This record gives sequence, structure tokens and C-alpha cells, in this order.
Amino acid sequence: MNPTLAELILAVVSYVTEHGGYITKTKLLKLLYLFDVEFYRAYGRTFTQFRWKYFHLGPWTREFDPLLNGLLSQGELAEHTSERSEFDTKFLRATESVDLRKPVANYKEEAVLKIVLDTWGNRTTGEILDYVYFRTEPMEYGVRNENLDFSKIAQQLPGFYKRTPSDKAPGEIKALRRQFGQQITGRLAQPGFQFTPPEYDEEFRTAIEKLEAGDL
Repeated sequence: MNPTLAELILAVVSYVTEHGGYITKTKLLKLLYLFDVEFYRAYGRTFTQFRWKYFHLGPWTREFDPLLNGLLSQGELAEHTSERSEFDTKFLRATESVDLRKPVANYKEEAVLKIVLDTWGNRTTGEILDYVYFRTEPMEYGVRNENLDFSKIAQQLPGFYKRTPSDKAPGEIKALRRQFGQQITGRLAQPGFQFTPPEYDEEFRTAIEKLEAGDL
């Protein structure tokens, strides 16, 4: 496991709750999985180093519960029950705010984490589960009760811009450039915009006189 996992969990809980979202044990686990998916897409490896498995609630790892329970027992995380009767689950909150920069190595890793949380932090657990099940490659190609294969993730690396070479002869290109330059020079040489004074009728003049006299 990544040694900064405890800080990652605290940072995720802090960020989601401080930005108006809620977070439960299940939602937290799926957010960590989504971070691993996007981190792998960018770097070719997962951040958490969890051994993810295709379980009945989607991606799961046995390494998560002991880590979460440790943070709860140490008082770094707290659980509370919603006052709304339709919520019968427990919600997590960090007892102290932890910045997203703390668990990661640089701003690029932070950017990956922030994009995941900004996208999914305020979504419901159901929405996240639906996306995780059907729109992430390890789950799409996964086999129930087997370890998930992150190598199925298509890496998206920014490519370098390369201009397509022209199929015109050098002499023709030179002539076109000269023609274009002459067109620009001609336009710049044209007289500037001429303002034409408006023509006001008698009705307009009468209305202005009444306005100035305070009759309107």
C-alpha cells in the first residue's frame, strides 16, 4: 500500500464535505477506485497500490477496512448519522481539514485527484456505482471475485502538435504569401469609418423639448 493512504483518505473526506457533498464508507471506497483509474490513465500505475477485486458492490479491497477503522479509532475520522429519516447510513467527516496537496507528490498528481473529486464528490453513491460498473475499464473487463486488471485502461497522454506539410510547390506558396500580404496592406490603406449624422424628424425634436422642459 501507498504510505500516504491515510492522508489521502483524510484529504478526500475533507474536500468532499467542505464542498457541500456527503461521504459514506461505500462512496469513499469508490472515489479511491476512480482516483486509481485516472491515476493509472496518466501514469501507468495506481496511486493506492490496493489489490482491487471485482466484488458484488463493484471494486473492493480487503485493505480498505483496517485502514478506515484505524482512522476512526484514532479520532482522525468521525461517523455521524443523518437527522433525515431516509438516510439510515453513517456519514464520515474529518476532525481536522487536510489539504489535497498533502498525500500527493506534485501538482500534476493533485490535479488528477481534484478532477475526480470535482466530478464525483457531489454525486450520489448510486450514480458513482453506475459509472464504476459500466464505464471503467477494469470493471468492464473484470471477472467476478477476481482481481481487477488496470492494464485494460487506455492511457491518454498529451500528444505534440505537428503541422501537416503543404502539398503546394515552394514557388506557389511564396506567391500566395505575397498575394495575402497585398490584400492585408490594401485593407489597411482604406479610409477609416465615416460617421453619418442621424436625421431627426419634427416629432423627435418635439419630444426632446418636452423632456428638457419636464413635461414627460
